[in-house]
Amino acid sequence: MSDIEHLVRAIDPAPHAPDQGPGARELRAAIMASTSGPPHRTARRRLPWRAGAIGLVAAAAATAVFLDQAATAPSPAPPAATGDTSLSGTSILLAAAAKAEAAPEGSYWHLKELNVGSSRPYGKDGDTYQLEISNLSEQWVGADGGHWIGRRQLAARPRDVAAWRRDGSPAEWEMGPDGGVYSTSPGEGTLTRLKGDQKLYWSARAMTLEQIAELPADPEALKKRAAEAIRSDEDFAGSVEHGLPHTLASLLYALPASPQVRGAAYEALATLPTVRVEGRTTDPRGREGVAVTFPIQEGRPTQGRLVIDPDTSKVLASEVTGMPQKDDRVTVVLESGWTDTEPSPPSTE
Repeated sequence: MSDIEHLVRAIDPAPHAPDQGPGARELRAAIMASTSGPPHRTARRRLPWRAGAIGLVAAAAATAVFLDQAATAPSPAPPAATGDTSLSGTSILLAAAAKAEAAPEGSYWHLKELNVGSSRPYGKDGDTYQLEISNLSEQWVGADGGHWIGRRQLAARPRDVAAWRRDGSPAEWEMGPDGGVYSTSPGEGTLTRLKGDQKLYWSARAMTLEQIAELPADPEALKKRAAEAIRSDEDFAGSVEHGLPHTLASLLYALPASPQVRGAAYEALATLPTVRVEGRTTDPRGREGVAVTFPIQEGRPTQGRLVIDPDTSKVLASEVTGMPQKDDRVTVVLESGWTDTEPSPPSTE
């Protein structure tokens, strides 16, 4: 009997017996719908990744530069969660795990994100306005070790249209002393293949693509490996228990983990007492999902929040709130997963 069948039996031991609890039939159907994909934790294809640290640090640096330019970053108040009456929080995470494990693999790991922020004030003294500025960032990590970064600055728009008109309705604004302009027209998309070995970080631990591929697809073993990665971060001031949710969550969309490891990360999150499934909500683009929250630093209000589509297991958005003396950060995840589509410059959202 496969692990998925064991999970189904645990939820609904006798298919024709009365329901074993709220949502049992719904969850059984959700899990069984995923069994057309690869079996749970089967031996996965070994990708011919070369040894050496190749990773995502350049994309992270580019995003950091963009966010540093922004004076504030909007954190849209999430719609009130309606609660999930059909499935428990744990059941939702387990169903997402089954979907994640059934996801296809491909030649490239692809992550496409929309980053949104606000500019410094523009306009006349006492009559100023800020711009909503946004950009697309994409990254591909190839099975052969290649690493590509794509960028595209999107059109800026004034948050206070009346003040912008009083300023003469400009179409361009200087970014700052380092040069560059914001524009009401989108910029051209660019694609760069990085040279040399790039490092990929899980928490503060530098890992090769092969090491990411070999992470255990067992929830308990994966939690132990995540704890080791957290302990390697000398700047992390919290407890390992508070660091586990954020570290495991990065495997869901931000790192090129296999579908089996992504499934194990969901299962591991379902066992952590600090992880809460808040209920149904929407991401900043209006896509429906389920909100999952967890603390990031012990003794501080810093909190992580994911919006997950339980039908596909995809992370739709990632948010960090309550950072001391810093603005809340919202990243919209447009695409994340394995693909055979070759790298190309970002063209549209």
